[in-house]
Amino acid sequence: MEYSLVISSNFMEWRECLAAAFKSSDLFHVLGAFPTSDIIKTASDHYPDVVLCEVNSDDTLPVISKIKDKSPFSRLVIVLRNPSNYNMLELVRFGIKGCLPVRLLPKQIVHAVELIVDAGVLCLPRFGPEYNGSNNSSVAPPFQETLTRREQEVLASLSKGHSNEEIASTLFISKSTVKSHLRSIFRKLEVRNRNEAQALALQLSHLG
Repeated sequence: MEYSLVISSNFMEWRECLAAAFKSSDLFHVLGAFPTSDIIKTASDHYPDVVLCEVNSDDTLPVISKIKDKSPFSRLVIVLRNPSNYNMLELVRFGIKGCLPVRLLPKQIVHAVELIVDAGVLCLPRFGPEYNGSNNSSVAPPFQETLTRREQEVLASLSKGHSNEEIASTLFISKSTVKSHLRSIFRKLEVRNRNEAQALALQLSHLG
């Protein structure tokens, strides 16, 4: 299945770079890349399956609300320069399916959106007080502090789409050891499967 997609950003070079990256994916048909000021009309005219929109802190909720009003069945993925400044639960209530940090590479953004539309993964930052809307500083640490060095290597390889056999070959370990590491990773990161682990790794952008 091919998904129609529109891209929105006020930075022309960035949105064109993203458009080129999405065109290399068999999963998407890119309808165009537009300035943020044009995205609401574009969504209304084309009813895309996916809207990927970079938004600024002062217009985030109004833009999301207008897009959802004009194209209610579009999967809305937003790109933020600093996701930690936002209340993720509030954004979910407004209907977003994913929130990605702008520092991700274009191919990482493509992969994250593939997970959202194809695997039904809800992509959100998982560590920080903004996740539950509280100001409590007692939150889970980034996964570098949670995972062992070997588990980080397995997760980095997993995020590139490698199979268990490929991970084993790359790290010179057995497939059973890979499976053991993955079980530990899923438990520590509180994810259910490799798709969610991939999405989380991309969201945090700590793979180097």
